[in-house]
Amino acid sequence: MEYIISGDSHGKEMIGTLIGIPAGMKIDIEKINFDLKRRQIGYGRGKRMDIENDKVEIISGVWNGITTGAPITIKIENKGKNTEKETRSVPRPGHGDYSAYMRYKLPDLNIYTERNSARWTVVLTALGSIAKQFLELLNINIFGYVKSIGKVSLGNDKINLDYNSPVNCPNEKVSKLMIEEIDKAKKEGNTLGGSVKIIAQRVIPGIGGYSNIFDKMDSKIGKLFMSIPSVKGIIIGNDDFSLSGKEYHDEFYLENNTMNRKNNNAGGIEAGITNGENIDITVFLKPIPTLGKPLNSVDLKSLKETKAPYIRSDVTIIPASIVIFENALSLILMESILERFGNDNIDEIIRRYNSANIFNWDDGFWKDDIR
Repeated sequence: MEYIISGDSHGKEMIGTLIGIPAGMKIDIEKINFDLKRRQIGYGRGKRMDIENDKVEIISGVWNGITTGAPITIKIENKGKNTEKETRSVPRPGHGDYSAYMRYKLPDLNIYTERNSARWTVVLTALGSIAKQFLELLNINIFGYVKSIGKVSLGNDKINLDYNSPVNCPNEKVSKLMIEEIDKAKKEGNTLGGSVKIIAQRVIPGIGGYSNIFDKMDSKIGKLFMSIPSVKGIIIGNDDFSLSGKEYHDEFYLENNTMNRKNNNAGGIEAGITNGENIDITVFLKPIPTLGKPLNSVDLKSLKETKAPYIRSDVTIIPASIVIFENALSLILMESILERFGNDNIDEIIRRYNSANIFNWDDGFWKDDIR
């Protein structure tokens, strides 16, 4: 399976193509649009989200609402226009302005803003929403929540996943403190980073592989997650690395002839392959680099010190990022499942997937002369 994302932040539209999707899968466009709305409404988002009204249009690969097996191509219109009319030569600290200029050498930093903007994640969200619909057919559920924003952290506070939080934090008291933290940063012309938790439930063991080191589930997660703007790190499983092996590794026990674990410190992945426990990922994101009260910089044209420009941006993307990571993980899981079970017809794939983990140590395929 492959996916390609193209388009500029302030161009006419964003375009995505998903290759290798099985035939016969019903696509619910409203579910995709709902996820696009989730991406826009997180507390701390900026003025551009008041401009955009993201809706997906599927232009190939679907016939009467059903996938055909051909590449799926989607487009999402951009309504926000570039507010920068003049050539820009002052880079923003923390952004890709300077580093991209040193690579591509085009003398206008506005060019690099177009591709380095997080606007492209609107396509990642939409393509991942299609993958999420695939996973639903396999009874796989993916969800996430905010762990920290700025200096406010959920820590060991109790969580209530039914609580409807403006900042997507499952604790009412901590949510209020996060809102106060965001409001304070906005007043000060500052921005905030933080962390989120992403969990996938009911993934069978045996997804991923070690034939190629980049077939490993954690390799795939790292590759895609680290491509998303502002991400600076991920941890799969328990983040307490002071634990000894006796404390950290998840012991087996047998119940009703089913393998179980006493803990899930490994985060559902061992040796790059799912082990049947929940996939548990913590993602760490830096603050957005465009500040209302800009940092010091240098004009690349005049080589004089000056202040970085302010360009329309958010205070924080932490609450809104949840759906991006949920859907990114959906793409990764779908890809690995299709690699194992094929990408022909959805009903055939569901049958193979559901019958894959019947436990039988010696199923008769091994012969004495090859042991």
